[in-house]
Formats: sequence, C-alpha cells, structure tokens
Amino acid sequence: MEKIINAPSPVSIAFEVDDDIENVATPETPTFSLGTVVSIKVIQDGNPDKVIQAKVGDNLRKTLLDNKVELYRGLKKKLGNCGGGGQCTFCAVDFVDSEGWQARSDYENGKISKFPTARLACLNNIQGPATIRVE
Repeated sequence: MEKIINAPSPVSIAFEVDDDIENVATPETPTFSLGTVVSIKVIQDGNPDKVIQAKVGDNLRKTLLDNKVELYRGLKKKLGNCGGGGQCTFCAVDFVDSEGWQARSDYENGKISKFPTARLACLNNIQGPATIRVE
C-alpha cells in the first residue's frame, strides 16, 4: 500500500491470477438459487402482518417499498432517508427468523452494532425466506 500511496500519478496496477486455487476458501453456496420465489413475512406495529412473495436476488429495501411497507415512519426518517445508500440506517429491519441468509457484513456491524439481529434493507438482496420486524 505504501508504494501505491507514494507513487506518482497516474498509477498503473496489474494483477496476477494464482492458478493454484485448491487451498483457497470459497464462500458457502446460497441455499436458494437466484430467481427462486420465497416468502418474506413483515411484522409492523399498527399494521396486520403481511406476507410478501419475493425473488432471491432482489433488493430487500426496494421489495419492501414496492409492497407498501412503510420503512420511514416519522418526519426525521422521511427527510433523513439516504435513498438506499447505506448511510442513514433508517431502513434497518430486525430479522426475527431467516433461512439461507449469510451473516451480516462488517459494514453493517459497524453501522448498527447495538442491534445484533438487524440488517440494513438497502444493502441486502433477498437470500431466502425471512420474518422481519419493521419499526
């Protein structure tokens, strides 16, 4: 990194591929294939529970908004909504139950660390069925 930082601009970088991939750890294969239809159950105070049929790979925030789930309750959340950029944390939803979802990212851990079962809807694509609570 030091060489890159101290190099004169413009910088050219070349990458080499190591053909010996036998010892490289690969991420777990998702349980559900892209495009598989799964159910997302939404629990929200003041509203009846709602079950949404969604496709694996679709963005969770967009899916919730498209299905009339109010993610941004109150003036502060409506005005402070970052539009899905992962900055405001107002789209955080609590995962009550889920199947096939990978652990949340280090970025999410840093942004919403005091809510261990929460996820930022804007940064997550649907990976399987889930029950979520929206505040």
